Amino acid sequence: MPPLINVDRLEYLTEGCDLMSHAIAAFPETREFLAETVRGMTLDGKALQRPLRRCDLNSCGGTCCHDGVYLSSEEARVIRALSDSASTELKAIGAELPKQTVVYGKWRDVAAGPKTAVKVAPMRGKVPDYPDHFPETNCVFLLPDARCSLQVLATNRGLHPWHYKPATCWLHPLSVVSGPDYKPRLTLFSAKTDPQRFDNYDGFVSRTHCGQTCEGGEPAWRVLHQELETLGQIGDRDLIGELGELESEGPSSV
Repeated sequence: MPPLINVDRLEYLTEGCDLMSHAIAAFPETREFLAETVRGMTLDGKALQRPLRRCDLNSCGGTCCHDGVYLSSEEARVIRALSDSASTELKAIGAELPKQTVVYGKWRDVAAGPKTAVKVAPMRGKVPDYPDHFPETNCVFLLPDARCSLQVLATNRGLHPWHYKPATCWLHPLSVVSGPDYKPRLTLFSAKTDPQRFDNYDGFVSRTHCGQTCEGGEPAWRVLHQELETLGQIGDRDLIGELGELESEGPSSV
C-alpha cells in the first residue's frame, strides 16, 4: 500500500481550499443548520484571542478523539451507512472497525444520543501528558498514527478532507454556545470556562493539546484560520476579517 499523506497537516488543508465549499457535504441537513447558526451568531473575540499552537498529532496522539464524538441524527445515519459501504476502503486505510460503529451514549447530564463507538487504546504509554481523568480509549475511526480514517477516506476519494467528518470534530477546539442574549456565540473554552469541569473531572477542551493555552503562541483565531474560514464560508460570513477588525480595535472591542 502506498504511504499515506498526513491529511491533518495545516499545509495540506490549505492546498484543498478549492474544495472548501464542499466541506461536510455528506451532511446537507447539518450543514444547513450550521449555516443558519453562523449567520446569526456573535463572536467571543476575547476568548478567540487566547494564544494557542497548532495541534501536532505526533505529540497528542488524537487525545481529543478519546471518547468518540456525539452526532446529529443525520451524521449518525450517514456514518453508519458509510461504515458498511466503504468498509473495504476503510480497512485498506488501516481502520479496524467493529460491527457497530455508532452507538448510544450518555455522559453525566451533559450529552446523550448517538455517538461513535470507542476501542481500548494505550494512550498513557503514547502521550506523556495524557490527562489522568481521560479513559484510555479512542474513537473507532482513529487510526494508529492518530489520523482520522474518515478524513483519509475523503481525501483518497478526491473530496474535501472534512467531507465525512462530524462538525464537532473539525471545529474542535471551537464551540458554539448560547450567548447572553440567547443568540449563538462562537467561543473557545479555557481552563476557567470549560463547562466540562467537575470535582472529579478536570475539563475536556482545555485539557486537549489544541485547546490548551500556549504562552508565546499565536491568537486562537489565527491558529484556527482554516476552521474559521470554512465555518465562515458555510454561513457566508468573513469570520477571519471580522476577528481581525476586533483585534485591531483593541481590548475594549473584545
